[in-house]
Amino acid sequence: MPAGYCEEWWAREVENVLPEEESVSRFILKPPTQGEAVELSERFNIPLHPRYTYFYHNTTREELKTLVEWLCEGGLEDDFLVVKKGEERRILETLGVPFEIKGNRVILREYKPLLRVLGIQDLDPSNFREIYEKTSNSMEIVNSFGITVKEKAPTYIGARMGRPEKAKERKMSPPVNALFPLGQHGGRTRDVKKAAETTSIEVEVARRECPKCGEITFKTLCPGCNEETELTRICVSCGRKSDKEVCAGCGALTRFFETRDVEIREIFRQATKRAGTTSNNIKGVIGMTSAYKIPEPLEKGILRAKHGVFTFKDGTARFDATDVPLTHFRPKEIKVPIEKLKELGYDRDKDGNILEHEDQILELKVQDIVISDDGAKYLLNCTKFIDELLEKLYGLESFYNAECRGDLVGQLVLGLAPHTSAAILGRIIGFSKTHVGYAHPFFHAAKRRNCDGDEDAIFLLLDALLNFSFAYLPSSRGGKMDAPMVLTTRLDPKEIDDEAHNLDVLDQYPLEFYEKTLTYARPQDLGDMMETVKNRLGRPEQYFGINFTHDTTDISAGPSISAYKSLTTMKDKVSHQLELARKIRAVDNKDVAKKVIEGHFLPDLAGNLRAFSKQKTRCVSCNTKYRRVPLGGKCRRCNGKLVLTVSRGSVEKYLGVTKEMLENYGLDDYLKQRVEILEMGISSVFDNDGVTPVRQIALSDFFN
Repeated sequence: MPAGYCEEWWAREVENVLPEEESVSRFILKPPTQGEAVELSERFNIPLHPRYTYFYHNTTREELKTLVEWLCEGGLEDDFLVVKKGEERRILETLGVPFEIKGNRVILREYKPLLRVLGIQDLDPSNFREIYEKTSNSMEIVNSFGITVKEKAPTYIGARMGRPEKAKERKMSPPVNALFPLGQHGGRTRDVKKAAETTSIEVEVARRECPKCGEITFKTLCPGCNEETELTRICVSCGRKSDKEVCAGCGALTRFFETRDVEIREIFRQATKRAGTTSNNIKGVIGMTSAYKIPEPLEKGILRAKHGVFTFKDGTARFDATDVPLTHFRPKEIKVPIEKLKELGYDRDKDGNILEHEDQILELKVQDIVISDDGAKYLLNCTKFIDELLEKLYGLESFYNAECRGDLVGQLVLGLAPHTSAAILGRIIGFSKTHVGYAHPFFHAAKRRNCDGDEDAIFLLLDALLNFSFAYLPSSRGGKMDAPMVLTTRLDPKEIDDEAHNLDVLDQYPLEFYEKTLTYARPQDLGDMMETVKNRLGRPEQYFGINFTHDTTDISAGPSISAYKSLTTMKDKVSHQLELARKIRAVDNKDVAKKVIEGHFLPDLAGNLRAFSKQKTRCVSCNTKYRRVPLGGKCRRCNGKLVLTVSRGSVEKYLGVTKEMLENYGLDDYLKQRVEILEMGISSVFDNDGVTPVRQIALSDFFN
């Protein structure tokens, strides 16, 4: 699509005409003044600098005529153009011309290029009037006075807000410290301590048999003789041992687990003694979802709870973050000393100069990542958990010995996307206050991601090697997704998604590129002038020498959290969105309100009403859920009270704000009637519609 006339395009134009002794670089760092811009265009016959190229193509010739007549009524004061305040200033806003309003006067500090391209340098509109009669549009007019004016923005694109940023530890719902089954004995909160108040609990666990002494246990090592135990099958019907999937005696299926009593009090006492500590709120699970139902050692849950660490379904502790691509950084941006970076292999900057100060720009190695401050805090807790686990459960030396987040620099991690089963090895090299995960585009592509708002997990390599097990993964369909079944240790650009191969490696685009956009050239036809990673595959240069066209002051610049997350209620979020739409001239705020209702609120209201009609009931004591209410009206497990899982408030939470938007923005009757019908449906479910309730009749009444 046609490119807008930008500073880079202008610089390429200037390079072609400037004498050898002059350099365009001084105009790149600082734009020319308005006088210099006009002089350069007149002297070298090049288009006017983009800084002073306004949106003339967004105005009509009639609007330009009105503007000229108004400007010519003004005068120059102290090198400013001063005009009497009038509605004509709206045309300046359309053009994008900066101005000030003081009292009853409009002041233009940047007026010379504007007057020059309109042919009214002396504030005489006669030349403009003459040209006006001979032209058919505004661009023809501004190009009629000896200076070329390009279109500022010939192509417009619409954009919607992506998902908000995220950087937060991964927690299952509800959160878990140990993959250890408690059944209903831990109460609603699955509290290990509460379950340990009883001597034993009945749960489904793996059946393992000691080949030496024959003891049946769920542990890997026999509690009696310390021999390694073996998984054994048992018939689900007759309880007979078997080495086949089908019982030879009764023909029923066999499985590697059974329901049996587990001496939870003694197990907890020994685990607490071995861990050397206990913690409040140690969360287990109601039951294992894996095929063998092998639980974790309870010591892991105790130590995780001590350090505020949670486990995922595979036994690892993860931190999720929104993917953001990064190819270069400065040492000061990632808060890491230069000497430490040199130890990691960053001894020269992107231009080959020896690394000496924190403002030099370094090229990011393809498997290095920069994590958020929150991520550093959580992973630091994970290292402390792992070190204690090594010492107290396995009798080994601690590995990380990390005291502060700086000790994480250089440590290896795994990156994994939720929909895959292949992890990629990475290395932490720094930190950022932003709530995202910075990594090389190749690294994200190796996770099968393209950075369109996805979020992925990172976790310590040693955590995966020590705590991950296939035996923990759910046996249900998709249970092996989002698990590090495979580990890629070396990133080969040839093996990643070819979308990443389209990354260009230029430090500036050639003039021919910009000119070709005006002819709607196909991207594949510009391969010779636009080098991409694809041209380097299989060569050493595929890993380095990837340049960038635009610098930034700080990779963490800007808001660290979006307003969408800082605003608490949906009403606040919608009102801010519509207020922004009102201020943006390109946006129809009435249309925005309609789309929010049709695309968000109405589907949610209908979906929540449907969910209410299909909801389950839940026991407030043991959390057991029932698809239908038991005939006794109480929980069959503990005789506890049953409550609904979907409330009226959750069904109609968007109804009030929807009706308010309909009223405030005067939306069409059809949409209003859709909301009214939905409101009638909600009311019919929750209200009695004025009908007198029928008295409940018992069967015995018919015998009287």
